[in-house]
Order: sequence, then C-alpha cells, then structure tokens
Amino acid sequence: MRIKFILPIFLVLLSIGVVYAQSSAQKEAPGSDVGRYQLFNGTYGGLNIKTGETTTHTVILLIDTKTGKVKRYLNMIDQEGKYIETWVPTDAPPEKR
Repeated sequence: MRIKFILPIFLVLLSIGVVYAQSSAQKEAPGSDVGRYQLFNGTYGGLNIKTGETTTHTVILLIDTKTGKVKRYLNMIDQEGKYIETWVPTDAPPEKR
C-alpha cells in the first residue's frame, strides 16, 4: 500500500528532473553559434601616397553576423622570418590629432 503512494511521487519528481536537465543542456549547447561566422572572398584596393601606385588585394573575409564585425585573413613572414597567420580587423585605426 505504501509503495503505491510513493511510486507516483517518485515518478513525478524523476520526470521534473529529466525535463530540467534537458532544458539546461539545450541552453549551453556547443552548437548554439552555428552559422554565426560567415566566410567570403573579396578584394580591396590600396594607394601608396608617396609613389601614387594603386594595388588590389584578394582576401578572405570573416563576418560575425551577431556583432557585424569584419576581419580579414592574414598570413605572412615578418622581417625576422617568423610565420604569422591571424585574423586582422578591417576597421580603420582612429585618427591621431
């Protein structure tokens, strides 16, 4: 008789715990940012003020659709021979006054 009374209460508490665990797992799912970052290829031009030469560069752009920030992919070997591979912001640096 006592088991018939305790068993339904146990099942209700167990089901509440399972629902809570599933909802917590969905909030912290590692794939929640799927599609946030998008890659595009593009070109941009540059002007050397001293020589008057213009250059065109083909680049890979990374767009964060959540914040709107855009970065370009950069890989190069610096003057010391060190290989650098990184994403560089495309924002113009602030003007110095």
